Amino acid sequence: MSRNPREPHAASVAADMSARAPAFSLALTAIALAQIFTGAGGTIQCHKDGLYADYDSSCREYVKCSGGAARGRYSCPEGRTFSEAAGACVPARRNPCVQRECAFRDALAYATPGTACRHYYRCDNGTGTDRACPSGSWFDLDLQACARGAGTCYEPVCAGLPDGEYPDPSHECRRALRCKGGELVAVTPCRVSACSQTCPPPRTAAAALPAGDADFCSDEACSSLCQDAADGAYADRSTGCREYFVCEARRAIRRGVCEVGMLFARGGCEPAAHAHCPPPALSPCFNRADGLHRDWRSCDAWFECRRERVVSRGACSGQLVFDGARCVPAVEFPCAGPERARSCEGLPSGTYQDLESNCTRYFHCEGSMRTTLACPLGEVYDGARCSPTGGHLCPSLQRDSCFGRADGRYRAADTGCRGYYACANGERAVYACAPGRIFDGEQCVSVRPGLCPKEDYSCDGLSDGYHAEIESGCKRYFYCEGGDRLATLSCLGGKIFDGQACVEASQYECGASRKASIENGKRCERDGFFVQEGTECSRYYFCVSGVRTALKCVAGQAFNGQVCVSRDQYSCPG
Repeated sequence: MSRNPREPHAASVAADMSARAPAFSLALTAIALAQIFTGAGGTIQCHKDGLYADYDSSCREYVKCSGGAARGRYSCPEGRTFSEAAGACVPARRNPCVQRECAFRDALAYATPGTACRHYYRCDNGTGTDRACPSGSWFDLDLQACARGAGTCYEPVCAGLPDGEYPDPSHECRRALRCKGGELVAVTPCRVSACSQTCPPPRTAAAALPAGDADFCSDEACSSLCQDAADGAYADRSTGCREYFVCEARRAIRRGVCEVGMLFARGGCEPAAHAHCPPPALSPCFNRADGLHRDWRSCDAWFECRRERVVSRGACSGQLVFDGARCVPAVEFPCAGPERARSCEGLPSGTYQDLESNCTRYFHCEGSMRTTLACPLGEVYDGARCSPTGGHLCPSLQRDSCFGRADGRYRAADTGCRGYYACANGERAVYACAPGRIFDGEQCVSVRPGLCPKEDYSCDGLSDGYHAEIESGCKRYFYCEGGDRLATLSCLGGKIFDGQACVEASQYECGASRKASIENGKRCERDGFFVQEGTECSRYYFCVSGVRTALKCVAGQAFNGQVCVSRDQYSCPG
């Protein structure tokens, strides 16, 4: 928006809010996309009431719209810019000033630039509505929803590009980038002259960042979702199709919840009026052992399974509660709820650690209903069960946690010097400096001797993406990009990383190739590196866009699913 000389300046109405406004608020903020008239005597057209950034001022100013007209113009304090998502002035370095424009007939959602895919905006009749993903999730363009699971976020960049508009490879060229002075100033609808019919791979023109984590499926119901399913995305019919899951190699690799008013159908979230949700096909006893199981509708309820069918339901009498095995006094098994809670909104049904209690408590979400439970004295919830405090460090207490930490940028532990993370209201997002630059604790700078505390070579020779940390017994895993280690994460509940997700230790041998990484036939099913079956891991191949290229390790070496190593360091499975 441009400034009208006739409009008076006023003191900031957002200054008092800025310190406490949540950067990742779930509240909706409309983005006015009215045409802007510049020059003396110009006016600002407001299509919706609210506060809107003035992009011509680099978001240092904002306008209040009310009743279809601009009622005032305001300025942020020094060092702050206006965030439409937060509805307040926030530190400028965490608030990229990028205008988002929508075509009139566009109904798709797109990741908001500069947020590491933690925010997105959905277009509707030429107007974008800004939304934030729930804690621990990120926006998945293909699924048109926030997802939980390990993935890659592609941030669009304009560095080195002349002023103009370019197709955005980070979004499969579904939108265009407007670049000015090497900076991204706007994302716009695709025009014939701007978007290409042949879209280059995202890594060629966008910054790849790790998003989410691989430990998102802790309960029995989740672990059985993909047991008999082919690879693909499915609606969770037991939730009325509001939730979804993605299967690969018969395991869930991603879960998520559609936003309010949308259901999962035909591979993505779409308006509920256009979606059909069949009745649930599976019994709640599917893949459960015979016996009693907790019914999350109340703290005293249970149901009995026999041969994967519900044979009876009941509730404990008097002041007793059901602890998962039997009825016990409430003092022996603290349980409260279920009750409607904002902390469950947007989370897939399941059980989660309560970080505010440093994991001495945990909670279960069924839709927006929350049931809170507590571990016995001396134990914490490790993501799967209550275990002795000394055997598990709650994520809120880990070195790189943002829980209770001041907003800002921080150098990550156990990574190279390109990677860093930003904290905002307790939420953590991973970022990376451009190749050839490193994070000095404040900002990205050119590499110079002595600036990086330690050199890291763990990603040398590894492909971009997630890899298990063999030294930790695969209990930890890390993300590589361009030979640099950008982030390190941990599995919960004693699980280990199999290259795709955190799984029970009994399901995977640390250091062995995943079963899904050994392919047969001539056609590539997916991109990546694969062992050539029947060669005792001496030969392998990689696939890119269906093209298969054969490779071979030198004598005395074997392919471990990532690189060729000495045979005394790796035992070929099978």
